[in-house]
Amino acid sequence: MTEYNAIEDCLEEIKNRYNNNEKVRKKLAKYNASIQMKFLDTDRKVLLLINNDQGIEVKDKSGDDSAPVKIDFAGEYVIIDLFNKELGAVKAYSDGKIKIVEGNIRSLMKLRSLMF
Repeated sequence: MTEYNAIEDCLEEIKNRYNNNEKVRKKLAKYNASIQMKFLDTDRKVLLLINNDQGIEVKDKSGDDSAPVKIDFAGEYVIIDLFNKELGAVKAYSDGKIKIVEGNIRSLMKLRSLMF
């Protein structure tokens, strides 16, 4: 199992999951939207641009206030813990480590396989 030590590793894994996992691409075949992730401990923003089944672009240190889905993480460590399976997404959400600022639950359920 790969160990993720930095947020950059997690962002690379998001691209890998999209590009190399047919099941993930199939789930996102009709998803065309941007997702903004913000890490509150560093005020770092990351933008995921998903273009249906045609591709994904990850823009580190970039945000979009008009993104239809916005997720705040208490800190960069949260996404690292999620990718290392030291923390579950539901537990992180219920503990307030992940906050859905904008977006609907259907969109988030589609994104779960990509991000968690």
